[in-house]
Amino acid sequence: MNTKTITKPYAAPTRESEQGYSFAPVLKAQATTLVGTGIFLASLLLFVTALSVAVLSKESIRLDEAQSLWQTGRSVPGLLAAVAEDVHVPLYHLLLHAWRLFAGESIEAARFLSLLFFLGSIPLIYHLGRETYGRSVGMFAAFLLALSPFMNWYGSEARMYSLLAFLALLNQLFFVRTFQKPDRAAWIGYALSAAAGMLTHYFFAFALVAQAIFFFLKKDAFAPGSLRKFILSAAVIALAVLPWLAYVFTLGAASNTRPLLYPPSSVDFFNVYSEMLFGFQTDHLNTVIVSLWPLTVLLGFFALRRNRRLSAETLYFIIAMTVPIVAAFGLSFVVRPFFLARYLILSLPALYLFLGWLFATYPPRLGFALKTALIAAMFLGLAVQTLSAQTPVKEEYQAAVAYLNRAVRPQDIVILSAPFTIYPIEYYYTGTAAIGTLPIWNRFEHGPIPPFIEANLGAEVEQLKGKHRKAYLLLSYDQGYEETVRQYFASRFEQLEHRRYSRGLSLYVYKLRYDETEIAAAVNALFPAP
Repeated sequence: MNTKTITKPYAAPTRESEQGYSFAPVLKAQATTLVGTGIFLASLLLFVTALSVAVLSKESIRLDEAQSLWQTGRSVPGLLAAVAEDVHVPLYHLLLHAWRLFAGESIEAARFLSLLFFLGSIPLIYHLGRETYGRSVGMFAAFLLALSPFMNWYGSEARMYSLLAFLALLNQLFFVRTFQKPDRAAWIGYALSAAAGMLTHYFFAFALVAQAIFFFLKKDAFAPGSLRKFILSAAVIALAVLPWLAYVFTLGAASNTRPLLYPPSSVDFFNVYSEMLFGFQTDHLNTVIVSLWPLTVLLGFFALRRNRRLSAETLYFIIAMTVPIVAAFGLSFVVRPFFLARYLILSLPALYLFLGWLFATYPPRLGFALKTALIAAMFLGLAVQTLSAQTPVKEEYQAAVAYLNRAVRPQDIVILSAPFTIYPIEYYYTGTAAIGTLPIWNRFEHGPIPPFIEANLGAEVEQLKGKHRKAYLLLSYDQGYEETVRQYFASRFEQLEHRRYSRGLSLYVYKLRYDETEIAAAVNALFPAP
């Protein structure tokens, strides 16, 4: 019986075959992980987009958004002058100006630009979390960001805050790399992202202060020569920002739309963290949430005791999520009140990454339970914030103006206070009555809004009254004189209607004068004919 011998072609031995090991299972597992991560992140992006487009983009325009549209609807020189008179820096406004040329003039189109920055932040925080702690922490932080009521709100608002969060994340990624793997790209990326952040919001300076504090606390974590590179980065940032500051100084600009803010309280301090996690809730619900902070602090303290030697990354995230908020809180008493949660959105990514690390330090069952509880609470907060008419940050100018468009007549007058609320009103207004403000303000003249002087109130009301029959007094954004204005009208004119549209936004209708027919009817009612 002949046996045919089959000879296989010669194959040179590979490294895997020599060691009796194949990388194929490892590569397959990595590919599966990559696909799974991609599906996970794509699902988060789809959820955020659907919520924004279907629900949040339909919300009424808000004061700040109307201001953004007014500023960016000008030529570039006019835009820069308008922003210089405000409390902001120009990068976002320039981007929005260019975006509106492409996408259109509507508020929905303007909001979509903010949504893009929010969407970009989700894979970015995953990437930072994965590089710092591993894939599971990165995925958890990305999940929190996508579910965040705070980020969803500002990711659907035509303002610079989602851009600020995106640049804070990008800058943190490069900053962590300056001591993890400090190559040339890390330092260039750090300097450029910091410069862009400073041109987006002045509060980005607090993020740089936090990084400086961390550097001097953990100098040993950085490679030799890092201080010199940070100084060079500071020079790049200064070259980017100083021309703008010089322009503002030369222009002699002073804000003519800056709202009145009050010094913050300790409750306001904790509210920032509460809002970053659970969104904007009614006072009653927010009181319940804030009352749980002692328990949260105890859980964090327990984790820190179990991990007395914190990694450099964890120490940095702790500093990054506290220093900007503490600094803004303190300076609100020393300089002037400017403590607003939206200005501090740059601390939000560090908070989520810290929570991801924190829960990872607990035993698996406890960590899973805490993660589940937090996700459930954030989802509930997102649902309530989105659906409730009592959400504090909602400004129902659209509903108020819809009523004005139906009700007013040419012989009436619409009076707005505070004066800068004219911006969201004009976006929707198509009525036939004239519009005035208290204090009276000609916004087409250069200079700040005239201050409210109670002694001048009577003369200004008489000037606005003229020969009009009804006054539609719309009060919002109380600047300290709203009740004085309301009482003046209530004590001198007949109140016909009162409508409340959202927190702090109320419409009062007053009778200013009677026509001959109404006078005759009143006389006949008092003295009927025999």
